[in-house]
Amino acid sequence: MHLPHKQSDAISDCAAHVSDAVVDLLADLKPAGEPVHFQAEPNLLDGGTSEWVWQITQGEAFYRVGGKQVSRHGAGDLLGLDQALPIATGVYGCHAPVTLVPYHRKDLEERHPQRFIRYLLYANAFHRAALSQEIRSEFQPATGFMHFQAGETIIHQGTEADRVYTLLEGEAQAMRDGIKVGDVRTDEIFGALAVFTRQKRMASVVAISDCTVLAVRKEEFADLVELQPRICLGLIEELAAKINEMNAQLLALQEKS
Repeated sequence: MHLPHKQSDAISDCAAHVSDAVVDLLADLKPAGEPVHFQAEPNLLDGGTSEWVWQITQGEAFYRVGGKQVSRHGAGDLLGLDQALPIATGVYGCHAPVTLVPYHRKDLEERHPQRFIRYLLYANAFHRAALSQEIRSEFQPATGFMHFQAGETIIHQGTEADRVYTLLEGEAQAMRDGIKVGDVRTDEIFGALAVFTRQKRMASVVAISDCTVLAVRKEEFADLVELQPRICLGLIEELAAKINEMNAQLLALQEKS
């Protein structure tokens, strides 16, 4: 996936993360039907339902919003999940032959809910960046990449929760009252608990190597979850595991003291 015009390195990096997320999402899934072939088609998904998601295996498709082309998609990219994002939806089309393979959207959501929401977060960031660049006067992005050097604090304990983060590169650790209570791993979503509970941050997150994170404002994250209520279960399971890990760390420290 890429923009129809020149794009920044940040958008290219985002597109690469989306592609990697697609590979993880479809790793153990089989297509739900036979490939479908299109010639020149102004609306590839016309008449389709939200139950289906399509992967391009050959050719290239474009994505238009309000009649303006904002992105292009090639082999490996998924079509049809833009309706799951809190963004302006558009139309996919093609000017030359394209082959699409169908998948059941429910399979993607339920088989690996954590992978599914990570894909949505990356795709949301890409689409918002594309809309911002191609339709500047009508749209501004609410997501972005942030870079932290080793030793810098990504999240401060006791502060208001205004963003949810995904660690893209690097290593970080959770600290409570100056004591390490857990690790933050690559591709892990963190900072969501305080957004869900509307409480202040219960721990800090500190980079222990140079880190790159994807930051999503809490309002946008809430919209994403509202559109995809089934992914809440996967997030809750992940958050519960993280809380158990933090509690175990604290208990071990108390027993030593």
